[in-house]
Amino acid sequence: MDSVGRAWLPGHVLGATDQRRAPFPLGPEGLGTSAARVGRPAPPEHGNTSVALTSRSALSRSPDRPASWPASPSRATEPARGSGLPALYCPGPVRVDEPLGAEVNERLLAWVQRVGIFPGRLDTVRDCDYGRYAMLVHPDCDDPDRLLLAAQCMAALFAVDDYYCDDERTGSDTALVGNRLTLAQTALDPAYLVGRWGYQEQLEQAVTSDPVLVALRSYIDRVAGFATPAQVGRVRHETVAMFVAMNSEAGWRTTETTPAVWEYLAARQVNSFLPCMTLIDVIGGYELPSALYAHPPVRRATMLAASASIVLNDLYSMAKETEPGIGDGGLPDVIAAERGCTTREAVDLSADYHDQLVHSFEAAHKELTATIPSPELWRYLGGLHAWLGGNHEWHATTGRYATSA
Repeated sequence: MDSVGRAWLPGHVLGATDQRRAPFPLGPEGLGTSAARVGRPAPPEHGNTSVALTSRSALSRSPDRPASWPASPSRATEPARGSGLPALYCPGPVRVDEPLGAEVNERLLAWVQRVGIFPGRLDTVRDCDYGRYAMLVHPDCDDPDRLLLAAQCMAALFAVDDYYCDDERTGSDTALVGNRLTLAQTALDPAYLVGRWGYQEQLEQAVTSDPVLVALRSYIDRVAGFATPAQVGRVRHETVAMFVAMNSEAGWRTTETTPAVWEYLAARQVNSFLPCMTLIDVIGGYELPSALYAHPPVRRATMLAASASIVLNDLYSMAKETEPGIGDGGLPDVIAAERGCTTREAVDLSADYHDQLVHSFEAAHKELTATIPSPELWRYLGGLHAWLGGNHEWHATTGRYATSA
């Protein structure tokens, strides 16, 4: 997943020529393929694009609050100044409450110290501002204790990413990714070993001696304090599925293979912010029924939002990914390798793909709201939309993707 700063993408990374964005190809290209290509839908018309920033006092803590809240309209949103990224079609943040975000961040820092992740890097974690992230993506909750759960999810999963998968400077090793992620699964979903040979005790020692595993166990234990058993199972499932995709990406690095764009996107849909989004109803204080969560059209909407969230991450983390010892880039690199195009063109195509994901999600949101009379579903879909807006705001301002350039 990957001092306070912004995700600077200097001109020498993207190329000096500012070319007009070409639409992302929605089908095969070349002689004789025009009939098989799907046309790009025209963006919807927009009226008032102002973003109302909702104060904490306007939000109720009761699980019985209305099924939706004032939505922030999607529009072409300018990225962080100096980032070099094109404008992205995305909602704005529904609620910006800086004192609430700061309060959650301070609580998170105390937890980070207690479980032991990011040793010696507390200032770096503070600048990442995961507490603000939680505040931004869950605008229907003003309880800092519940929002802390979202921040803990982010910190724990970014620790998995940094220490196990992507950052060689903190000890990640592609040869060990599979073993480490398998053990991480047991921190979330305990393994029950029997007999007098001490296997359970040995497993417990392995888990408690690794701060990343301690953080994961602490996090899932807190989930159980707020969620129903079905919701806990949902969180476990989405997180372990992400581990599977992380292991696949490690295989690409080990074999020095660049995947096809379609293969990368399929894996990235799962290795996304989906495990964090699974907390939407938990933190909101309600439960989306399992039958609705698993309903194929709802699942499609969820996955479209998850994919949009991570393609945006690929764009904002691109400069950071060029530093020695960190991962292998993201969607722009995969597109550039497959198409033989410039980095600038690949960034524009990635941005266009992001925009189409958001348009597709919004169309699914509208259709589901019109056809399924469920207040819990309406609220959940509104939560996904709000998540996208808060996600963009955080990426544009966090110190996590700041570079030394």
